[in-house]
Amino acid sequence: MKRNLYSLLTAIIFVVQMFAGLSVHAEIDEETKKKAAEFIKKNFGEQPPVVQTPPPPKQPDVAQPPVVVVPVQPKPNEGTSQSATNKLKFATVVDIGDYKGNTFFALMQSKIKPELDEYAERGFEVILGDDVEVALSNVDRKVSRNAISNAGSVDQLKSIADQLHAMGKFHTFYELPDVLGSIGVGGGRWNLTTFLALVSGGGVAVKINEENYAYNVNYGTGEIAKDEMTGRSFGEAPGRLALDASDAHYLTTLQSYVRSSGNNIETFFLSILEILTNNDTSRFSAIKPAGQAVAADFIAVYIAEQDRHLMANLQTHHWDEALLEVTLLAAFHAGQDEVSIMHEGLLKPQTAKQTPGCFTGTKSIKPAGMIDYWQFSKSTDPESCNRSGINVTRRDFRKLESIISAYEIQNNPDLVNRVNRHFKSIQINQNVFANLSAFLINFKTPRKLDNKTLELAKDFTAFLMQVNKDAQKITESILASQVGQ
Repeated sequence: MKRNLYSLLTAIIFVVQMFAGLSVHAEIDEETKKKAAEFIKKNFGEQPPVVQTPPPPKQPDVAQPPVVVVPVQPKPNEGTSQSATNKLKFATVVDIGDYKGNTFFALMQSKIKPELDEYAERGFEVILGDDVEVALSNVDRKVSRNAISNAGSVDQLKSIADQLHAMGKFHTFYELPDVLGSIGVGGGRWNLTTFLALVSGGGVAVKINEENYAYNVNYGTGEIAKDEMTGRSFGEAPGRLALDASDAHYLTTLQSYVRSSGNNIETFFLSILEILTNNDTSRFSAIKPAGQAVAADFIAVYIAEQDRHLMANLQTHHWDEALLEVTLLAAFHAGQDEVSIMHEGLLKPQTAKQTPGCFTGTKSIKPAGMIDYWQFSKSTDPESCNRSGINVTRRDFRKLESIISAYEIQNNPDLVNRVNRHFKSIQINQNVFANLSAFLINFKTPRKLDNKTLELAKDFTAFLMQVNKDAQKITESILASQVGQ
C-alpha cells in the first residue's frame, strides 16, 4: 500500500511511560513485609496492623516452554457461523468459547490478529444502499447519527454506498477515504470509512456469547508507519446495539456499574479473568445486563489495544495493560464511600475537568471519578496537545496499585501469595495488578495454562474482593497522610 494514502488517517500518539516496581520473590518473606511497611509509612503514614501468617510452602520451579506462537485449533465450523445476535452479519466470526483451554493472548496471536491483518490487505465490498439503511437500525444511535451527519442525509448515505458497490471491487481502509473523496464526499470520509466497514461486515466479529459481540474493523497490520493508530471496535450487548465506546464512556459506565451492583461485581471480574486466562465465557451471562454492556466494551477495547500492542511486538503501545489495570482498580473504587482518584500524585475527591495540554483558560472543578484515568497529553504543542488516553495516567494508577498491594501484603499475605504463585514466567514485584498484566500479556507465558494456574482467575478475584472490602480504610489512610500537601 502506498504510504501517502495512509498519511490521511488521523494519528493519536499516547504517552507511554512505565512505572517500575520493587523486585521481590513470589513468596512474601519478612524482608518483603518490612519493605511493604516502609512503603505504606512513606505514602500514607501509620501502618495498619500486620497479620503474622507464615507463607505457604515454596512452589517448585517449573520449566517454561519455548517462546513460540502455536496456532490454536478451532472447533468445527468456526469462523463462518452466524448467530441471531450477529446483527451486522459479519462473515468472519471468532467464537471465544471455541478456544477454551487457551489464553486470550494466544487467541489474539493465532486467530484474531491474523484475520484482522487479512482484511487490512484484502479489503471489503461495500453493501448496497438499501442494506445500509437497514443496518442503521442495528447500530447504536450515536453511530447512526454520526454516519448520517457525515454523509449529509440517509439518502446521500445510501447513494454513496450504491456508488461504491457499483464499482464491483474490494476497498481497503487505506484506499477508501480517497475513493470517497473522488465521488464528492467531504471531511467526513474517514469516519464513513469506518461506518461502511462496520455495516458491510468488513472485519472480524468476536463472539463472547449469543448476546454479546465485539465487531472489529479497519486495523492495520503494523507494517506501515502509524498503523497502531488505526482501527475501531464496537461492543454489542443486551439492550445496547453496536457502539465504539470511548475511554471516557467506558470509564464512566464502569464506575456506574461497579458502584451500584453489589456482589455482582465479583461475577463481573471473575468472568473477565476467566476469559483472559482460559477463553471461558460460561459465566458472562450471569453478569447483570448493564454489566454485560460494560464487559463487552472492555473486550472490544481490549482487542483494539492488544492488536496495536502486538503490531509493536509488545515493545511499545502498552495500552492493553493500562486498560486492564484500571478496570481492575474499579473494585477499589466500588468500595470507597466517595470516589477519590489518584491524580497528579495525590488521592483526590475532586479533580479538574480534562482539557487539552494547550488549553490556557481556567479549568472547572468537578467530583473525582474513574473518568479521570483518561487524560489529555500535557504537551502544549498544538500538534499533539489533543492526544489523550488511559495510559497517560500510568504513573498515577500504578502508584495507587502499589499502595493497595502493599496494604494487602501486610494484612493478607496468604491471599497475595495465592495470586503470586501463578506468575512463573515473570519477575514478581510489589504491584499485584501490574504482575497480572505482565503475566497475561507476555510471549513467555504458555498459551495453555496448567490446571493449577487456571485457578488464577478465582484467586485474583478473591484478591479484588478483599481490596473492595478494605477500600475505605486505605482511602482514609492515604488522605490523612496527604494533609498539608
